[in-house]
Amino acid sequence: MIEATFISEEFKRFLLVTSDIAVVTNAILLTLITVSLSAFYGLTCFYIKILCYHTKLLVRNVREISECKPIIYKYLKIRNIMESLEHFMCFSAFILIVNGMTGIFWLSYSVIFLTIDGYRHYMSCMAAEVFHCFIIGMVIISASDANTAADVAKEAVMSLPGKIPQYYTELKAILRKDCKQNVNLTLWKMYKIDRSLIICALGVLMNYGILIATLGTVSTRSDK
Repeated sequence: MIEATFISEEFKRFLLVTSDIAVVTNAILLTLITVSLSAFYGLTCFYIKILCYHTKLLVRNVREISECKPIIYKYLKIRNIMESLEHFMCFSAFILIVNGMTGIFWLSYSVIFLTIDGYRHYMSCMAAEVFHCFIIGMVIISASDANTAADVAKEAVMSLPGKIPQYYTELKAILRKDCKQNVNLTLWKMYKIDRSLIICALGVLMNYGILIATLGTVSTRSDK
């Protein structure tokens, strides 16, 4: 609230409207950035998943040595895509997850502990929580599926020497040289993304929620 006798009422209203517009614009920009990053990450992971399972089908139907080299080359291209996605997006994935968990925690706290009249506050908080859950789910589920599919594709490719025994030594040497390295999508290169991360996130939110509720109860009793 602007309190100054030398500022006209029109200018006060102008500043208030400008601040409201800035807040709304900032919220829209942050939402667009979050949705764009999560959508790009999720769609890329889905594309990787499709390529990996297609590679598995190709390995299953291989009959000749001439069919092996294109499969190995395709697997290496998939691995390069995953390496690029991990290199450029691992920190963004980490920020999306942390931002989503922070938003869910604060919105839940606002709904439970802040007494604001009117149903609009609760409806807006619930809608925002659904949005954050959607972002977190898109990142975690898509990345964990991509990691699983990459492991399946690698296992299939590494089984090529057993399908053509007469070229076992040659294929084994190629695979050991080019396909032995594991590539996984992580959160800022600290944690491999899998579906168990959802349970971990829920556990963290519940623990901090219980902690805040306990501190609030103790504070209320001490005030009395």
